[in-house]
Amino acid sequence: MAICRVAVGEIAPELSPGSQAWTDLIRDLERLQPDLFVLNELPFGPWLAARPGYDRDAWRACVAAHEQGVAAVHELGVPTVLGSRAVDLDGRRCNQGFIWRHAAGLEAIHTKQHLPRSPGYWETSWTQPGRQRFQLSQAGPLRVGMLICTDIMFNEHARQYGRDGVDLIVVPRATPPLVSHQFEVALQMTAIVSGCYVASSDRRGTDSAGEAFAGRGCIINPIGQTVAATSFFSRVAVHDIDTDFVRGQQQRYPCNVID
Repeated sequence: MAICRVAVGEIAPELSPGSQAWTDLIRDLERLQPDLFVLNELPFGPWLAARPGYDRDAWRACVAAHEQGVAAVHELGVPTVLGSRAVDLDGRRCNQGFIWRHAAGLEAIHTKQHLPRSPGYWETSWTQPGRQRFQLSQAGPLRVGMLICTDIMFNEHARQYGRDGVDLIVVPRATPPLVSHQFEVALQMTAIVSGCYVASSDRRGTDSAGEAFAGRGCIINPIGQTVAATSFFSRVAVHDIDTDFVRGQQQRYPCNVID
């Protein structure tokens, strides 16, 4: 059995190192002492997909903001941090999932594959699915996989992670309040079909473009129960996850049903 303390958050939009929101986050993480922290989707700088049309200068500024932000994640004081960032990759503009480890530095592990095209989420105008997909990573005692926001609406990915023996699926999100219920159900189904824990963080509040985000980070156990959740009064939540629980559930229904 291995126990790992995982933290999630509901994080201010347009996060930046040195800001008050950054300082508050550091303080919360210092108090809770997690082994692993999940950032939200594209946490640094404005939410570009609020605009329906691509703008080269805005994209370049977003990439630069994420370079600066990711370079500062060591300041959070957590051994392992996961999230997503804006990058130019193989001729494509991508929303790339990363894992940062204190001992090993930065590693790219996924690119968002399923991109919405709707008001406030004109993501196909800004990014493309990258070639790198669903890579497994080691975070201390945990095998980790990543799905970025809308990726969780496709259960086949979660099910494959479970078959690959993943312990934890991390889900950085930027979710609007209108669909928060659908995403809560989708996160629960991600856990149920994989037999994994699921840890997800979201943006919170309204950004400079007037785009609103639901907040509510959560951790869900392998049978679909929410075991930790953020709130207005508690912006970071933690849970100690147990790999024995994962191994056992991955041998049971519905994980043991043959396609």
